[in-house]
Order: sequence, then C-alpha cells, then structure tokens
Amino acid sequence: MKNLEELRNAVTNKSAQILTLDLANKLKGKHISTIYFGYRGQDGFDNFIVGEIRSSYDLAKDDTNYKSIDPKFNNRAEYWECYMTKEKLNDEKSTMVLLASDGRDTFIRAHSINDGVFSCSDTDRFVYFVEDEN
Repeated sequence: MKNLEELRNAVTNKSAQILTLDLANKLKGKHISTIYFGYRGQDGFDNFIVGEIRSSYDLAKDDTNYKSIDPKFNNRAEYWECYMTKEKLNDEKSTMVLLASDGRDTFIRAHSINDGVFSCSDTDRFVYFVEDEN
C-alpha cells in the first residue's frame, strides 16, 4: 500500500502507469494504489482491490434506494431517462466506473472521450496506478 508521496514519486520516475480499461480488467482481484493530480496539490489517491468495471448507467439501474427519494422511479436510471437527452444517456451508458472489490465506488471513470483511459471526475486528470505487493 503506497502513500501519497510514494505515488507522486512513482509518477515522476515513471514506475506508475496510466490506468486503462485493458489494464484494469487484468488487475481484477489485485491490490493497487492510485493517484490523480488535483488543483493546488490537492491530489487524490486511494488503495483498494480492483473489482468490477460497470457502466455508470448500469450502476444507476441498480440504485433501488432512489425510490425512497422519488417514488415515481424504481431507480436512478429511470429518473435520468425522464430528463436526459439521448446523447447524455448514451454517454452514461459508455462511461465505465471502476469499483473496489467490496463494491465501493472509487469515483474513477473511463469516459468515452478518453478512449478507455481512466480519469477522476475531470476527464483531463488521468489516474495513475502501481500494483501493490500485498
């Protein structure tokens, strides 16, 4: 498990790689440390075991808790369908979300405009990773 400073150094010395869909699929079940660079040194980092990769839309379909917010909809995806354009819905269907093995949302996304490269919420802030030894 790496800390923030170790991850910054790994990016600088090029021992960290940019996380892609292909790599994430190969890393399922493995422990990784991730970093993306934020504004004014507010870098994000995380340590987790790689789990599923699912579309943002599919995760919204599974969000049955949304019914308690608005009983007209069975899930968040149904709510999206009532107001989103077809293009925006297609974007949600093509945005891939990296989950930790325990199902936790890591907030790491592969947006279609990045051609399979993961980023944080800002599509131009790519996520780097190192595979941990443990």
